[in-house]
Amino acid sequence: MKIATRKSAQGTLPKRDQLMSERQRAASLRTLFPEIEQLRIELIFSDPTARSAPPSPQLHTLFSAASAYFRFACPCADCDGDFDLTEAVTTLVTNSAGRGRATLFRGHLSCHGMRFPGHALHQSGCSMQLSFELSSEPYRPE
Repeated sequence: MKIATRKSAQGTLPKRDQLMSERQRAASLRTLFPEIEQLRIELIFSDPTARSAPPSPQLHTLFSAASAYFRFACPCADCDGDFDLTEAVTTLVTNSAGRGRATLFRGHLSCHGMRFPGHALHQSGCSMQLSFELSSEPYRPE
């Protein structure tokens, strides 16, 4: 009996494994951004072409010891894409430098991955959209 898999053989599982491996190797938030004590990342997904409910929102709270890795896999199980928030986080930290107070940054991204629904020969571009909100709390020595 053949066991069904959620992912195609086209590389979506290796892509997600690669993201996890990169996250594990990433430097800490404290190392890259010593002025930040905490980073909050809120992800809200939408797909204008879908007939079903969108994926659940995600909230990530990163403290200074967490990995400073800001790429998130597309929530579509049959998609090989991801959302890279590295530039947005860098902008947030740059804009908050020296202010000593919480800072907020909002933006939108589109998935540029390929979806492999059902059969690997049938593929199409992913239409998943991401609205994100980043907020940072500055490091305050006691």
